[in-house]
Amino acid sequence: MTANFIRALAVKSLDIPDKKRCPDKAEFDLVTVDDYSVARLILAPGWRWSELVKPTELTEFCEHNHLGYCVSGSLEIQTSDGVRSTIQAHDTYALPPGHDEWVVGSEPFVAVEFLGAASFGRPRSRGMHALM
Repeated sequence: MTANFIRALAVKSLDIPDKKRCPDKAEFDLVTVDDYSVARLILAPGWRWSELVKPTELTEFCEHNHLGYCVSGSLEIQTSDGVRSTIQAHDTYALPPGHDEWVVGSEPFVAVEFLGAASFGRPRSRGMHALM
């Protein structure tokens, strides 16, 4: 395991993001503090990775790692081997590559992600986490 060090004080607001991406039925507000990317995700009701993102990612499943905290809403996850789980308000979550995900219900899914954030909403990222 490698050690991570914060080298400088940095404070940024997700309300004034460094980057904003708005693919279909989604909004990603991205800030970078020191060497770390943090994103606020807002996924609208009806958003589903396999329907809206898969065509541009060019992978069978989402190949991103995710580490985050759900602020509100509900997101269903199904891994490539069929394991299912639901993320709800106030849940923290870690998702490995190889999953589909979709918003459940009529409320948007709002989350803050600390891993997997940098490439969210960037077409053809194929799971790569790069600041572009």
